Amino acid sequence: MTIKDNTEKEKTGKRLGDEENKNLSFRLIKEDKNNNNSMGEKTVVVYGEDKTTELLVQTLDNAKDRWDNYADSQGPTVAMGVEQLRKGMRHAYERGVKIKYISEITKHNINYCKELMKIAEVRHVDNAKGGMAVSESEYIATAKLQEAKPVSHLIHSNVMEIVEQQQYVFKSLWANAIPAAQRIREIEDGHERIETRILDDQDEINDKIRSLSKDDEEILICSDTGLLKIVHDCFFSVYQEIMEKYDKGYHKGVRWITDLSRREDANVAKLFMDMGIKIRSIRNLPLPNFLVTDRVFFSNSEKIDHNQDRKTIKQMFTTNDVLYINQYKSTFEELWKNGIDAIDIIEDIERGLDTERVDIISRSNNAETTYLDLLRSSNKEIMLILPTVNAFLRQWKLGVFELITRAAMNRNVKIRMLIPSNEKTEKFVERLEKQSLSIYNTSNNDSNNSKKVQIRSIQTLTETRSTILIVDKKVSLVMELKDDSKEKFHEAIGISTYSNSRAGILSYVSIFENLWNQTEIYQQLKKSEELQQDFIRIAAHELRSPIQPILAISEMLKSTVISKELGNSKHIQVNREEINDYIDAIIRNAKKLVSLTNSILDITRIETNSLTLRKETVDLRLFLIEQVMEYEDQYISKMETMDLHTITSCDRYKTRMDYSQLNNNRIYDSLLAQLDKSRIAQVVCNLLDNAFKFTNDYDTIHIMLDVEFINDQKCVVISIRDSGKGIDREILPKLFTKFTTMSEKGIGLGLYITKSIIEAHSGRIWARNNVNGTGATFSFTLPCDP
Repeated sequence: MTIKDNTEKEKTGKRLGDEENKNLSFRLIKEDKNNNNSMGEKTVVVYGEDKTTELLVQTLDNAKDRWDNYADSQGPTVAMGVEQLRKGMRHAYERGVKIKYISEITKHNINYCKELMKIAEVRHVDNAKGGMAVSESEYIATAKLQEAKPVSHLIHSNVMEIVEQQQYVFKSLWANAIPAAQRIREIEDGHERIETRILDDQDEINDKIRSLSKDDEEILICSDTGLLKIVHDCFFSVYQEIMEKYDKGYHKGVRWITDLSRREDANVAKLFMDMGIKIRSIRNLPLPNFLVTDRVFFSNSEKIDHNQDRKTIKQMFTTNDVLYINQYKSTFEELWKNGIDAIDIIEDIERGLDTERVDIISRSNNAETTYLDLLRSSNKEIMLILPTVNAFLRQWKLGVFELITRAAMNRNVKIRMLIPSNEKTEKFVERLEKQSLSIYNTSNNDSNNSKKVQIRSIQTLTETRSTILIVDKKVSLVMELKDDSKEKFHEAIGISTYSNSRAGILSYVSIFENLWNQTEIYQQLKKSEELQQDFIRIAAHELRSPIQPILAISEMLKSTVISKELGNSKHIQVNREEINDYIDAIIRNAKKLVSLTNSILDITRIETNSLTLRKETVDLRLFLIEQVMEYEDQYISKMETMDLHTITSCDRYKTRMDYSQLNNNRIYDSLLAQLDKSRIAQVVCNLLDNAFKFTNDYDTIHIMLDVEFINDQKCVVISIRDSGKGIDREILPKLFTKFTTMSEKGIGLGLYITKSIIEAHSGRIWARNNVNGTGATFSFTLPCDP
């Protein structure tokens, strides 16, 4: 129970700040102890070491039967180290007062505890805080105790409710404490109990750090420079005391690993080195920061920025568990072997040289640790080349790809990987690409709007005998492939080279970019070849479709003519309606051939950048109305003709178009634009064809017009909305590319040509499914005059 806990409950408590009030409060305490008048009950705070010591001795003298104490590990040093208190407790003991004492017994206060046990029954409790004592009639408490020093302030109360409450608290603590003899035996036998805690109280953290000066074991520290600065600002005197003991042969000293790259950090490190602390530097130190001795382990998992003006450690993990101690001592020794003496680093910094270096890592286990740490430290980009299929599989087992996807998702790191092409890797790559797509879909706010994980395959990587990692274009790690048949990563690699040399890193970046671009060129050529084959196949099929009816109908027409011939007469009798049907069919299929030929010619012009526009000034609103009306007349006429000349009835012409919004004079009287009328008519016709193709019977197609300002340019937005089945999600991203079609018929060139025409007019086209779940809307923009 601390002062804070008590004062919150003591409604009658008051603080007397000046000396007059202090004297008054002290006089109140010295009232006749036999006075049972409730008006004499008081709670006061007393300041000053002389006053508090006098108050403690007086309260001890007032005790008749009991004197129950609870204190932290400093309590026994105060009780036995402050002469007046020691005499006061002995006098109470001799008067027959039963003294009980609860404290945290440590190797530092064990001698005080042994002396205290001569006059009191002592018990041990872990993590004791503050100090308090209670008799049958009085209660005193303080928040902080210092080794063998009088307390600076005390709270005192003779209010019986408070006294009884604290007696009950002490009774509970006493029941849960263990005998002092048991705890002392554990300490003296070296059987320390395992104690693992997370500290977030600042005073407790500070006390733990200061307690280091009381031991003589070597202190091993691995931390970032942010923690180095905090130690300098807040605990420099602790390490001065440690190193003074080291100079006299009473301590084994301090070794420190950190990452020195800045002049400011080097200056701080020099101050520690001047007192004899040994420091080595390692780039990209892994978290957590930690300190370890033969007896304790401290760690702090937060990365402390050296630019922050921090004066405290917010949280600290501490344990005396030998498993932690041994593991981190081993980790420290491995890091120490690979570290560079801080003297060399500081000399380079002071001479104005960049602290670039190339480290040869001969131990494969160290290379593996460095590799994973570099992946964890990435902030912007990871470039990775894997030389063989087995290298890929080993890295998968090692968890490399989990780290990579986590970096992309959590830190927005861009990932590019080159891997050998093989059937074994396909399922893993497919899984990575799905994860990449997930990351892409959840990061649409990214300005680059690109996938964060990109993987490309290349055949020539089998000739490369090294795994190459480049992180943020600042550091590189090249790991030699020693034995590709091994399953474990550290068994397969040989000597590794770590570098932060700019020249070396740029050379590896150049190698990576060249290989990356080669794969892109290869993929483009492969895609071009596939498109060419698809084009030939589709074009052949589309050309054959109208040619076959033309040939068949022509043969039928010729057969009809021959069967109608009468002798040698040049005149024959024929059925006019039958002949017209044949001719109409030939014309329809010939028009299909012309349309297909025009599409192929348009593609050629687009691909060769020779698409020519014959622009003229046009009133867009009126032009659009004319095109829609003309299309409506032609389409209905065509469908009626088909209805009359086919066996089955066709109701498609019953689909209607609503373009009433275009006739709304309130919107825009005139919208003048420079455009190629025939090409824009082609666009409108194409989009209406698609809309009619997918709109349900008796439904309506809506044509709408609006005006927007895009980058200060006045633009007309034309939209055509249907009520069909909508656009398949798989097709939507590639809807305006060549050979992409939403129907079973068609060559898949119409929307590609449409997009090219619109872009040639400095416009933009897009499509989306309607929000009501029925149909789709195609929209395009055209710039118009202000």
